[in-house]
Amino acid sequence: LVRLLDLEKWDTPNDAAILQTRAILEQAIAVAPKSGLQDARMNLARFYFANAFGPEALGVLARVLADDPGMASDREWRLLHGGSQFLIGRLEEAEKDLYNEVLNGNDEGEFWRAIVQAARGDLNGASIELRRSGSLARPYPRPLRFKLSTIVAEAVVEIGDVRTAETILTALAADTPSPTQEARVQYVQGRLAELEGDFDGAVTVWEHVMDGPDRLARFRAARSRVELLLRLDRITKAEATEELEKQRFAWRGDDREFDLLRRLGALYLEQDKYREALQTLRQAATYFRDHPDAKVVTKEMSDTFNALYLEDKADALPPVMAIAIYEEFKELTPAGSRGDTMIQKLADRLVGVDLLDQAAALLEGQIKFRLEGVDRARVGARLALIHLMAREPQEAERVIRASEATGLAPELAQQRTHLLAQALSAQKRHADALALIEPDQTLDGELLRSEIYWSMGNWNDAAQALQRVVRDSGARRGVALTRKQARYMLNLATAMTLSGNERGLARIRNNFGPAMDQTEFAKAFDLIAARPAIGLISPESVDARVAVAQNFKTFMTAYRERLEKDPLSAIN
Repeated sequence: LVRLLDLEKWDTPNDAAILQTRAILEQAIAVAPKSGLQDARMNLARFYFANAFGPEALGVLARVLADDPGMASDREWRLLHGGSQFLIGRLEEAEKDLYNEVLNGNDEGEFWRAIVQAARGDLNGASIELRRSGSLARPYPRPLRFKLSTIVAEAVVEIGDVRTAETILTALAADTPSPTQEARVQYVQGRLAELEGDFDGAVTVWEHVMDGPDRLARFRAARSRVELLLRLDRITKAEATEELEKQRFAWRGDDREFDLLRRLGALYLEQDKYREALQTLRQAATYFRDHPDAKVVTKEMSDTFNALYLEDKADALPPVMAIAIYEEFKELTPAGSRGDTMIQKLADRLVGVDLLDQAAALLEGQIKFRLEGVDRARVGARLALIHLMAREPQEAERVIRASEATGLAPELAQQRTHLLAQALSAQKRHADALALIEPDQTLDGELLRSEIYWSMGNWNDAAQALQRVVRDSGARRGVALTRKQARYMLNLATAMTLSGNERGLARIRNNFGPAMDQTEFAKAFDLIAARPAIGLISPESVDARVAVAQNFKTFMTAYRERLEKDPLSAIN
């Protein structure tokens, strides 16, 4: 192996020696002639680096570069600068230095590249190189050697090289480590115990490390312990999640936090805790926008959101929670038809459980920002219906008028006209409503017209409209009535009762009385259409009959009944 750095001579036995050597090197810089100034500075940088003083080394190296920009192409300067960036945890900056082309093909440069790769969490990727060139760290002064050898030991554990790992760990343990260094060595010893199948031993070691002085070692030991216990089925996913949540504030700001957030997100998903999963994954993607896997996390969020609202997993959630999750993460709604389908499905479910305000808000946003033309008019009709069901006729009118479009199919155009007429009638604008549907002779048009007359107290015109409804429904004398026909007949009898049309009632009794006796409305019809003892209908009997005749089925009731069987989107 070809070595680039000569660091052994900068090894110092204790703090006093460090202070003494630093003073000597600083004095050398102070008295150095211009021709020897850069060499004197580089000696101080080598000393700082050899003793793991990263910030100090970077400061000196920056001054060297300022006086001679050409040093950026010097292999030793580049390696010292990248290594110092690593020492202070600036891994991205370290990579920029260490992957500079001037270090290509150099063994020590490759070793440091692998060190940074391992520090970023890719132990498996770094392990082969560290196994090959790890011996380069042996002559390094103790502060630097200890830090790097611990990483090398963990990397060889990752590839299952027990013998090499044991050799390194034994040497580290014998090198009088500080409490912090000892904690990091013990963490790797726990990894080795896990590799050898001594799971209880690994857990015991990690629990000891968790009580130790080193924050990073505590964090890593806690994570490894939880993952091992979960794999052994000694704790549940819920317990694992609770333990890992405690670690979110134990270590912040680098790949380890990103990995923890991503792992928590996966655990929440495995427990169908979608809101917590999406919140955690969003934090990972937001806090670490430049991470190589940030886009992967964003895709995981999108996939989860799509599974909830396109693949119907949200159906297993309480409706209020389903809409709350959607609103919190609606930026994940896909563009185009898939997003429109998602909104449609969610609105259907909300209407199905009578969460009308939430459904209306969804469709309002769809109309304003996503749809145009015929699609906008179609969804506008659905939204208007929701407002009518919520007794908000002004809003229903606004939506219908705001979503007007040309080229509508006759059925959709008629539906929108009926909804607008209902909205006008509900605002007591009966004349406008009747004028709107005046040319409409369809069964639904007549039914709506009868309701408008009914709400005006115009019983005679209501009865006339209902006669046309009965006729258009296909009801015939002597033929059994369908449930819908029987209901229309009861409504007609009610209107005739209220209008005092005994002659009309008599005709209904004669023509359809026997058939009504065979329906579920027989008793109500008998009361409503009963012949009075004398030639006139008394007000008291009218009150009694109207009290029973609550089955009058209006235009909106027909929609409500349909929504009990079909989703909102099925109306058009």
